[in-house]
Amino acid sequence: MKMRWKGVVAIVAVVSVGMLSACKHGHHGCDPKMLKEHVDAKLKDIGASGEQRAKIGGITDGIVADLQELQQKNKGISQKFIGCLLLDKPNSQWLHATVDEKAQELVAFAHRTVDRLIDVSGNLTPEQRAELRQRVAEKAK
Repeated sequence: MKMRWKGVVAIVAVVSVGMLSACKHGHHGCDPKMLKEHVDAKLKDIGASGEQRAKIGGITDGIVADLQELQQKNKGISQKFIGCLLLDKPNSQWLHATVDEKAQELVAFAHRTVDRLIDVSGNLTPEQRAELRQRVAEKAK
């Protein structure tokens, strides 16, 4: 079971790093300016004050900067990983070590992002959070 889990993590890590790279090359949801505008528009929709929008905008900037740093750090890793896999004798030690390293990086990024999103939530009033919950529930239908 542990080996199966490692295989799943390996695939997720490589695909995630690839997606992060692709994200930089034209996927609009990852455009920092568009993301910031989207967040600000949603905050306006729920009646967030200018002060709240400024604080949350700073938090959003931190998430984006962190993501961009992760993308830069992992530039080309998908090609290296696939290149190694396609060798006559793939370097299994390097492949496994890379999976472990990238999985740790992604988990750390996810935890930092969650902490920042907790800060976002803390900058909203109970009423604003209720409004967001309702909007999310409606979109899920």
